[in-house]
Amino acid sequence: MDLDSFVEGPLLWIVFLLLMVGVFTRCVLFFVEIIRNSVGRENALGYNLATLGRFFAPFHMAVPKRPFYAVLRYIFHIFMIVVPIWLSGHIMLWSFSRFEWEWNALPDAWADWMTIILLGLAIYFLIRRIVIRDIRLTSSMSDYVLIILTALPFLTGYALTHGSLDGVPLLGENMRRVHVLSGEAMMLMVVVLFCRTRLNVQRCTGCAACEVSCPTGTLESYDEGKLRTFLYSQYQCISCGSCVSVCPEDAAELRHEISLRRFFQVAAKHEIRSVELMECERCGAFFAPEPQIDKVSQTITADYLRFCPTCRKTNLRDIYYKLAPLPVKAKAVEQPGLSGRQGEGDPQN
Repeated sequence: MDLDSFVEGPLLWIVFLLLMVGVFTRCVLFFVEIIRNSVGRENALGYNLATLGRFFAPFHMAVPKRPFYAVLRYIFHIFMIVVPIWLSGHIMLWSFSRFEWEWNALPDAWADWMTIILLGLAIYFLIRRIVIRDIRLTSSMSDYVLIILTALPFLTGYALTHGSLDGVPLLGENMRRVHVLSGEAMMLMVVVLFCRTRLNVQRCTGCAACEVSCPTGTLESYDEGKLRTFLYSQYQCISCGSCVSVCPEDAAELRHEISLRRFFQVAAKHEIRSVELMECERCGAFFAPEPQIDKVSQTITADYLRFCPTCRKTNLRDIYYKLAPLPVKAKAVEQPGLSGRQGEGDPQN
């Protein structure tokens, strides 16, 4: 058996089998986590159905906040699924296989235009990641590999069917092999590809708005000592974009990650962010994230921001006198219970 026969025969079927097993396993684990998370809820069945509906509309909560980017993402992913399944050449291969499956194919012109649009969007996503500084600083090498590996089967498939690169030495004569191998690599990547929440360290203030809005409990946080830690479980995440929608600092993102290790982390939650808590200047208790207090301090410079809620109540009288306008302050002096402040600002005394 030569290399081409192996690549297009046994290797292709092994990769396809791994894809089916991997996708089936991930779906089962996802449903198990969602059902487990619904235990104890008043309307568990309604919650499960609503969660399943959101699962088939990823990023929908973030559409109002990032409409242009969201629409491009939907187009890209829809074309990425539709073209390989309904391409006439792929359907022909299935009809000649041992399964002898056939279904209606897309018109070739439609498949060509979808492929061109998908490749254009891949180039846009790649340039966007390179040019925009905030995205570039939070990107890893796997982010670039993901875009290239996703686009490569479509690029080589288009070149193969149209003979676009036949004149290129070595590449043209091996285009079919490169196309099949890149498609197999993409199928393996899908098994270990997760769309997960990331919190931009430069922007996140640790306010936990993302945790509060998360409909499936995917995000959790806990305070221990002087740290607030955020935990994340990929098998509970439905990629709805709620975290992106509510984040006041635009620090929450939904980003893809290639990770074989994550595939086996079924029930475990892993850390995605930790932030130091502010220490109360009066009692020493840790009560709020330091980045959040620093952010508020840019607008409000009052000293009471560095007090915990308990100390703020205890010292409410001092805060009131510091912030209240003079007429209100003078009137308050006459009220009982404020004898410690009597005589201040009263011209009769």
